[in-house]
Amino acid sequence: GGSNIQRNSLYSISANTKTLVMINSRPVYNYYLGGTFWENMPIDLGDVERIEVVRGATSAMYGPNAVSGVINIITKRLEEAGGHTVVNVQQGGNNTYINNASIGYKFNRQLSAIISGNSQIRDRSQNTYYSLEQNQYLSFEEIIIKKVQTGDSTLIGAFPRVDVSMIKYGVNAFLEYKYDDKNYLQASAGFQNSQVQKVYGENFETPLSTSLTNSRYWDIRGKLGRWTIQNSQQMGTQDEGLGNLGQKWDFRTSDFLLEYDFKKIAGINFRASFNSRSAIYDDTPYVNVAIKQGQFNGSRNLNTNSVSLRGDYNFWEDKIRISGAMRADKFNIPDDIYLSWLVSVNYKKNERNNYRFTYQRAFRSPNIIFTYADRYLKNLLGSNTALAVEGNSTVKLMESNVFEFGYRVRLGTNLLLDAEVFADFTKNYSNFLYTAPKIINENGTNVMVQPFKTENIPLQARQFGGTVSLFYSQKKLQIRPYITYQNTTLLNSSFYSNTADAFFAGSNANPAIHNINSGIGKQEKHTGSPDIFGGIYANYQYDKFNFNLNCYFFSNSTYYSFQNGAYTDGRGTDDISGKFIANFKVIYAPITSTSIFLNIRNVFDQSHREFFKADNAGQIFYGGLHFEF
Repeated sequence: GGSNIQRNSLYSISANTKTLVMINSRPVYNYYLGGTFWENMPIDLGDVERIEVVRGATSAMYGPNAVSGVINIITKRLEEAGGHTVVNVQQGGNNTYINNASIGYKFNRQLSAIISGNSQIRDRSQNTYYSLEQNQYLSFEEIIIKKVQTGDSTLIGAFPRVDVSMIKYGVNAFLEYKYDDKNYLQASAGFQNSQVQKVYGENFETPLSTSLTNSRYWDIRGKLGRWTIQNSQQMGTQDEGLGNLGQKWDFRTSDFLLEYDFKKIAGINFRASFNSRSAIYDDTPYVNVAIKQGQFNGSRNLNTNSVSLRGDYNFWEDKIRISGAMRADKFNIPDDIYLSWLVSVNYKKNERNNYRFTYQRAFRSPNIIFTYADRYLKNLLGSNTALAVEGNSTVKLMESNVFEFGYRVRLGTNLLLDAEVFADFTKNYSNFLYTAPKIINENGTNVMVQPFKTENIPLQARQFGGTVSLFYSQKKLQIRPYITYQNTTLLNSSFYSNTADAFFAGSNANPAIHNINSGIGKQEKHTGSPDIFGGIYANYQYDKFNFNLNCYFFSNSTYYSFQNGAYTDGRGTDDISGKFIANFKVIYAPITSTSIFLNIRNVFDQSHREFFKADNAGQIFYGGLHFEF
C-alpha cells in the first residue's frame, strides 16, 4: 500500500524508497533518491545464511529509512573445522545462467575465511519496447528511426544490449576471528558489476532504461565484551539512465556504529549507540558543470549523526514485556534534529496465547536529488526561456506513524496462528513542482526561468489493514498459508504538479485553478497498490527427494506515470491485472554432497506484466546442480 502513492510522478519517485536493506547490519541504501538497487548486491543467495525481516516504522532502532521495515541479510559463517566448498549451477529459459561458488577454510576454533563469486545472465522475455509517443509496443529499431526522423537522437546508445535483461557478477571475501560469543572480529570486502534494464530512469520515450553500476565495499565489525563497533564504506560509479546526459555519478557512502550494552539496571536492559553516516555523490567528471548539464553539478554530501537508547523490561512473572527505543538524528540538510521512537508491549497470557501492541514513529532521510538538484535547460520551453531543476534544503522529511496489534495462538503441537491489524499514517511527501517563474539577465538578454523545484506537498496517506497466517510444521512437512488485506486512502491528493503561480505546467492550461492544492480536503482510494496479497509455502521431504511449492497472488492495481500529465488519452496509466504465481522446485540428492534440481517458475504461465508498460514474464524452467563438500 505504500508504493506509487505520488501519482503522475517520475518512476523513481513513485517507487518504494522507505525500506532499509542491510548486509550483516551494513546499510546498502541508495541515497540518490532512496530505496535499494537490488541488482547492485555484491552477494548472492549462495552467500546467505538467513534473512531477518522486521516490519513497521523501526527508525528508532535501525536509523532513518527504516520507515516501512528492515531487511537484514546475514551471510554464512563456517562452523566445522577444515575446508568447505559450495557450488551452485543453474540454467534455464530466457538464456538464464545463475552461478555461485564459495571456498572456505576454518583454520582453528577461532579463525575462518571464505571467498565467493557469483554471476547472473538473463535475457528479456520479449524484444519490443512500449513507445509512449506512438502508444504501442515496437522494436527498438522502429523507435529509433522515428526519433531520428524528428531530429531526436537521445535514445541512440541507450540500449546497448536490447535482448539482455541482466548481466551481473560479484566477488566477496569474509574473514572471522571468534574468541567467543562476546568477543569477535568480522571483516568482509568485495565488488560487483551490473547491467540491467528496468523501469527507473526517465527517457520520456519508453519506460525501460539501462542502468550500469560498478561498486566495491569493505566492512569491519567487532564485539569486545559489552562494546560493539562497526565501520564500513561502499563506493563506485552509477549510470542510472544510459544515453541520458546527467544520469551518471560517482558515490561513496560511509557508516560508523558504536554500541554499548549496559548491565541490567533495576531489572531493565539498556543499549546505547552512536551512529554516523555520510553519503557523497559527485557528477563533475561526467558533465559540463559550467552550463549545469548534470543532475546536481558538483560533489554533494549528506551527513547524519545519531544517538539512540533502547531498553526492555519484564515483569509479572515475565508475562509482560515492555520494549522501547528513542533516537535523535541530526542532519546537515535539513539542518535540524528529528526524533523517532518505538514502544512495544508484549503480553504472554500462557504458553498458548500471546498478544502484542506497538506504536512507532519513523522518518526517511534526505536524498541527494531532492536536496541538491541543480540543472539548467535552455530554450526548452521556447525562445529565451529555461527550465531550472532545483533542490531544496529546507523540505520536511517524510514521517510515518504506525500502530499494530497482534495475536499469536498455538492451536496444536505443530500449528501456529498469527493475526494482526495495523494502521499507518504518512505525511510530508515531497516532489518536484513547477513554481513561480523568474526573470534573469544572461549576457544582456532577459531569460524567463521556470523553476521545477523540490517542495513538500499536501498529500497524506492513511492505511488500514490486517494479516493472517498459519504455520504447520513437523519433521518432513512445513506449510504456511498467509493473506494480507490493506486499504489506503489518499488525502489532499492532486493530479497536478505545479503551484498556482507557475508559468509552465505541462498540459495544464490553467495553473491558477489546477495546481498542487486542488485536492485539499478531498479523499480518494489509492489504487496504485494491490489491496490483497497472499500465498502459500509448502515443503515436503521424502527419502532423497525434497518438494517445494511457493505460491503467491495479488489483486489488481492501476499505475499513474509522469506521462499521465502530458497525455490525455490514458496512455500514461496502466491497469495491472492481478496474478496467481506458482513456483515449484524438486530436488534429488543421490549422495549427501550432491543434489540435482528442477525449478519451474510461474507454473501456470501468468505472463501479463507487473509494472507500468514493462515486459511480460511467463513460465520458465530451470535445471541445476548443487555440490557441497
